Amino acid sequence: MRASGSEAEAGEPTRTVEYTEAEERQIAAQLFAVQQDIQAGQHSTTQASPSYVIELHRQAFNGIDHAGRVRVPGWGSEHKTFGPNRSVHRSETMAQLEASMERARRMVASVLENPDAPDRDQHALHIAVWGHAEVIRIHPFEDGNGRTSRLLLDSMLVTMGLQPIPLETAKETYFDCLNHYFRTDDIQALLDLFIELAGAQLLERDEEE
Repeated sequence: MRASGSEAEAGEPTRTVEYTEAEERQIAAQLFAVQQDIQAGQHSTTQASPSYVIELHRQAFNGIDHAGRVRVPGWGSEHKTFGPNRSVHRSETMAQLEASMERARRMVASVLENPDAPDRDQHALHIAVWGHAEVIRIHPFEDGNGRTSRLLLDSMLVTMGLQPIPLETAKETYFDCLNHYFRTDDIQALLDLFIELAGAQLLERDEEE
């Protein structure tokens, strides 16, 4: 693994590290394995927490020297830049991650306790989208914040009875919506995108059946 240049887009952190081809293959395989476990429900009883976010990163980047390591005083970049955005300072990383994940945990618990509530699925999607955007905003890791946050998104969706939502067809719009959230604290555009993608996913599934 070698030092590298700067990051570009909201969901894909600044590349302060560059991976060898073998490391890229290793990370891709590990990401796929974690995604499969999440979709199979193996994470469905795990609550949103800093330790869970860290564990997701550790599993995805296992064998890489920054796996599971959070930016804290004395280690890691003071700030990370990603697209036009700047992360929280490393002295605030854990406190902000704790606050965001505690809020997410309470909201997920509320959804699970009220399975017949009106607009339950949209509320669940809102929570998962917000939680994953918060991890990117905080940028707790030197690299892999986008990938780890999307694992968290999938995990929260499955925990609340929904399906993971693929983003491959809408990455540019996704980054635009993330940047809008970081500028304005308004999650609606990002939520609308996920609602649209979820609808397209259901339609595609119906056509296949």
